[in-house]
Amino acid sequence: MRTTWRFSLGALLSAACVLACGTTNAPADDTGDAASAGDPSTGASTGTSDAASTDESDASTAAPTTGGPSDPGEAQCQADLQDCPDDFKCVLRRGAADWEFVCLPVQGDNHAGEMCTHDGVITGTDNCDEDSWCIGSFDTTGAAWDGLCYPLCVGNVCENDQRCVGIGSLPVCAPICDPLLAIGCTADEACIFREPEGFVCFPQGVDGAAIGEACETAISCAPGLHCSQRVVGCAPDSYCCTDYCDTDSPDNTCTAKDMGATCQAIGATDLEQAHVGACVIAE
Repeated sequence: MRTTWRFSLGALLSAACVLACGTTNAPADDTGDAASAGDPSTGASTGTSDAASTDESDASTAAPTTGGPSDPGEAQCQADLQDCPDDFKCVLRRGAADWEFVCLPVQGDNHAGEMCTHDGVITGTDNCDEDSWCIGSFDTTGAAWDGLCYPLCVGNVCENDQRCVGIGSLPVCAPICDPLLAIGCTADEACIFREPEGFVCFPQGVDGAAIGEACETAISCAPGLHCSQRVVGCAPDSYCCTDYCDTDSPDNTCTAKDMGATCQAIGATDLEQAHVGACVIAE
């Protein structure tokens, strides 16, 4: 079975946002992924899917245009190439008609891993440096948010302990983590499943939902929990938080094991993380 995350355009953009699905059917990415190519939402699910990346093609592959020889600002650009002039970076913004990738001026010098402020999805700027982007609790209304600077993933290249994942169609390098060992993330981050490879660190959500409580995206749950369908005490098609487990373990460690919860693989393709499961009712 597979767990999926759901990001609502309202969560990353309804997404730190940020997340995906696995084999235990978690909600579709809303930071996961949402309905449009540029939607940065993230989701969760043990029947997984990255909504935001479903339509990644358009914005990130559009041929760049120029804003004029002396004014590169707001020129279209290609996010995975970061093909803007010096002192500008290619970022995701909500335009008048749709999400778009444009060159916007670098307005800060906060480095990857440092706290940051994003000016909102309509303005599109943040105070991270030229090589990073501010990820936090995205607000589709255009309100600003606080978060952490994450390195931009250029040419699909990240450090060895990081993985290139898309927020909408904007690729960033996120730290690889292990939810069973609770290592790899800072105190401000949560280890979440990002389809299809496995688990990465993203900023914690503000909800902090407990086991059995409803979740809208991967970061809706408290750190250490997974957002999935088929959770004990929830309607089969609803998304609720549940505990992680090890499919290689002979013991059932699920909190709700006496009510039918068993350890089901989430669906990570990274062989070192394929054994991570979620406690759900088997299909």
